[in-house]
Amino acid sequence: MARLRYIILLITFILLPSVDGSHLVYAQKKTTTTRKATTTTQKKATTTTKKSTTTTKKTSTAQKVDKKTQLRNEKAAMEQKRKLSQQQAAQLNKSIKSNLDSVMILDNQIGKQKASIDSLSGEINHLTKDIVRMQEEIDSLQQQLELKKKRYAKAITYQRKNRSIQQKLMFIFSSDNFSQLIRRMRYVSEYSTFQKAQGLIIKEQQAEIKQKKNQLLEAKTRLEAGRVTMQNKQRDMERMKSSCQTKVTYLNKNLATVQRQIKEYQDREAALNAEIDRIIQAEIEAARRAEAERKRKAEEARRKAEEAAREKARKLAEAKAAQERARRAQAEAEARRKAADAARKAAKTEEERAAAKAAAEQAKADAERARAEEKTAKAEIRVAEKEEKEASKTVANWNANNSDVKLSTSFTANKGRLPMPITGSYQVVGHYGKYSPPGLSKVVLDNKGIDIRGQQGSQARAVFDGEVSSVFSHAGRYIVMIRHGRYISVYSGLASVSVSKGQKVSTKTSLGVIGTNTDGNYVLHFQLRNEAARLNPEQWVR
Repeated sequence: MARLRYIILLITFILLPSVDGSHLVYAQKKTTTTRKATTTTQKKATTTTKKSTTTTKKTSTAQKVDKKTQLRNEKAAMEQKRKLSQQQAAQLNKSIKSNLDSVMILDNQIGKQKASIDSLSGEINHLTKDIVRMQEEIDSLQQQLELKKKRYAKAITYQRKNRSIQQKLMFIFSSDNFSQLIRRMRYVSEYSTFQKAQGLIIKEQQAEIKQKKNQLLEAKTRLEAGRVTMQNKQRDMERMKSSCQTKVTYLNKNLATVQRQIKEYQDREAALNAEIDRIIQAEIEAARRAEAERKRKAEEARRKAEEAAREKARKLAEAKAAQERARRAQAEAEARRKAADAARKAAKTEEERAAAKAAAEQAKADAERARAEEKTAKAEIRVAEKEEKEASKTVANWNANNSDVKLSTSFTANKGRLPMPITGSYQVVGHYGKYSPPGLSKVVLDNKGIDIRGQQGSQARAVFDGEVSSVFSHAGRYIVMIRHGRYISVYSGLASVSVSKGQKVSTKTSLGVIGTNTDGNYVLHFQLRNEAARLNPEQWVR
């Protein structure tokens, strides 16, 4: 068994190389093929990887391009939304301002309409009382007329029954005496006249009743028309109130926007008012300096005038004294001449007469000289009196030519009669001072003047004579200030101006064209000042 096992192993060992060699060759070939396949696969994989990398790169680039486009589109959309939001906000602001102005206008119109209705109601009540009174008068006149008709008819009936002339004559001639006859004749005549007068009175009363009835009919017609007008006005007022309430409700819904808008408006107005205050304060200081200089010059002129007046008075006194001395000298010369004439007449010798004659001639010459001096003194007195009068007048009226005082006084005298500072039709959309629009108790407006809305092409105009003290620009609009003595009027919101600083203007002089505000409306802001103190323009204009 061992040997058999050994032989089988030997045979197997001999035969094994041939079989295994073929198998090895096949295996090597297979391995080589496998390696080639693996290499090919690897190459294909590498190519695929490269293609995949290229595709990935292309995909990444496309994604980047798409992302940029998306970002641009998103940015454009956001910009569009922002613009739309701005437009909506601007539209909301404009709508709010328009509604706020409308509320103010409607409130004014409602007030005026109510006043008109109250006035019409008073007229209707008055007409009603007149109708009742006229009806009572007609009834009274009718009763009087009926009574007079009855009396007149009774008298006529009696007269017809007793109309025979013989009866009248019998009534007259049956008198007891001549006096009774005269009385009966007068009675017959007066009774006839009375009857005619009664007929005329009845006709006049009928005409009066007809006239009263016509007046009553006219009054009733006016009353009915007044009632219809009042009903129409009441309906209009109710419509105004309804419209006003609708706008108030809208404003209350957007109260935050309203308050923000008013805050912005008031900030702009505060900046404008600060500039106006600064200019006015500068003008006041300049005016004070000018006034101080004027007073100094006036005081100097007054002092000089007083000195001149004293000098004229002194000269007048001297002239009067010279006149008095001349008068006395003349009187003395006349007395000496008379004495010399008397002495000449009483002289006994030729020498005495010659001496007396010489003395008389000397006295006469002295008198002539005294008269000449008196005449000169009188002329000097007349001149001195005239100069003294002029000097006294200068002293008394040394400040009478102060134009500012005159202009201020005249401006004050026209309070409540100044014209509106705008041409064409207008509406007051902003009142003076602090107030809340109707229905908006949480909204407080503070206006330093009044806001007047006009039409396109409306112009601002001076409310009184004065001088343009300032023209300046603020927030794209012009402001004109006019001084009327110590009063100042301010016109704000002009697109252009037609006056310049220092120019003299008269009442209703055009100052410039009114421009549009942020809401597209033509609004003039008007203020009045007494130096730095603000005034309510609505109390000064018509």
